[in-house]
Amino acid sequence: MEDYFIIPVLMVVLALTVLGGNYILTGQVLTLGLDFTGGTEMQFSIDEEFSTQEIESAFANAGREDVEALEQVTTDETYLLLRAPPPELTEGEAVEVLEDEGFGVELQSLSTIDATVSEEFFRQAILAFGIAFIIMSTVVFIAFRDIVPSFAVIFAIAGDITFAMAGMALLDIPLTLGSLAALLMLIGYSVDTDIVLSTRVLKQRRGSLRDRVWSATKTGLTMSSGGIAGFTLLYAVSWMIAGPSELSNIAAVMVIGLLADMPLTWLGNAVVLKKYADGDMETASEAASELGGMLTWR
Repeated sequence: MEDYFIIPVLMVVLALTVLGGNYILTGQVLTLGLDFTGGTEMQFSIDEEFSTQEIESAFANAGREDVEALEQVTTDETYLLLRAPPPELTEGEAVEVLEDEGFGVELQSLSTIDATVSEEFFRQAILAFGIAFIIMSTVVFIAFRDIVPSFAVIFAIAGDITFAMAGMALLDIPLTLGSLAALLMLIGYSVDTDIVLSTRVLKQRRGSLRDRVWSATKTGLTMSSGGIAGFTLLYAVSWMIAGPSELSNIAAVMVIGLLADMPLTWLGNAVVLKKYADGDMETASEAASELGGMLTWR
């Protein structure tokens, strides 16, 4: 069982590699959405068939290489979604470019966020995320009053967040207020499964240690599977109704994080707690030594 700990460690290393690579290529760990960069978002109904590459090329020829075009397909109609960072893209400019390309369009919605306001949103959002993680870590430590089980829980939660962020980078899901909220929800979901495991292993005395771990595993996998099924359904429905949207992005982030939570909790946290409950880890230094031994290839 101990050798299984290499799997969650490799997952975290892989996720950090993806995020690092994305930073090298783009200058950002994650692509920031309009909520945090500012800019303009417009939705048009459009009569003709179109490709997003064609639309983006038209705006590039007009001097706006930064305009992103997306196709939103619903059960009734296909819409064109335009996103542009500052400087502001006006309705007149957008319509002129599209009509010059021979498209008949009608504006359905328009939203603009000032760059200064969005920067403040970003600072406050990152601060809130950091505070939430610190409070969660503090509560976990108070609950168990020991560094080893607390470290195991925090490692699993941090791994969930890191892996979900790597998934966002690979799927080009921008960091917005919605996707940040999904990352915060992952903290809650991950704490649930980790607390179930830690409580069964450390505070219950009925049955053998193996039985308690297995009981917690069945409960936790059921919880995670239910969450994955629900968010997968949400993703499918939102995609069919509105195409790529904030709701589908939230669902995608949750599914990625919950999938990562299974090996991180049941092959990572469970291994550490089993060693701890067996008396093989009593201090932080011993825990580090034992974990180092687990990661040695045999």
